[in-house]
Amino acid sequence: MEELYNSLEEVIHTIQSSQEYQKCISLKEQMKDNEKVNSLINTIKKTQKEYVKSSYDKELKKTLDSLEEELYSIPIYHIYNDNLEKVNEMIEYVKEHLNDYFNHLLNQ
Repeated sequence: MEELYNSLEEVIHTIQSSQEYQKCISLKEQMKDNEKVNSLINTIKKTQKEYVKSSYDKELKKTLDSLEEELYSIPIYHIYNDNLEKVNEMIEYVKEHLNDYFNHLLNQ
């Protein structure tokens, strides 16, 4: 079992050492002090809740899309989000391969 934990730690370390992950951490730290980004994120969260409670009102959807577009137009957030997507792809890649491996193993 220890070998399994060591291998898992190696995968985690590889992801955490990646340029994309490090960039996410750095940008997230920088965004903490960015009032515009934080304000937009909070407004989007509130609007998303309202949107769901409203049974997906079309006008709220337009507002939400507009807010998200504004957020993505901020370079630091856009770069952060691009890197976050890459990190999530790495995690998904590992997850898919583990699922495939065990599926193949158990269905032989």
